Amino acid sequence: MSKAPITDFTRLATTLEALSTAAEKGDWEQMATLQAEQEQLLARIRQRPDIGADRSNAAALAGLIQRALAGIRAAQPHIDTLRQHATREMADSIGQRKVSQSYR
Repeated sequence: MSKAPITDFTRLATTLEALSTAAEKGDWEQMATLQAEQEQLLARIRQRPDIGADRSNAAALAGLIQRALAGIRAAQPHIDTLRQHATREMADSIGQRKVSQSYR
């Protein structure tokens, strides 16, 4: 296994940890940036046909994948809370617009 997959997985794990932190802070802009970076990294990882051929770095790779998954698990509750908040705000906005339109 070349260093590139390890590097890509290291960046993926770091990106997902940062995404979790941004989600916890409610930083939508940073989350969008990190999401785009994560998607690019996953696309690059998926394009490697030989990613599992060399087992010499399997333990390191497994650790990085575990870090990445931990980042996703840590971010999920914060993302769910932000999604619920955004959904409520949109519903409130739609309701206010309907009320406003009914008085025109």
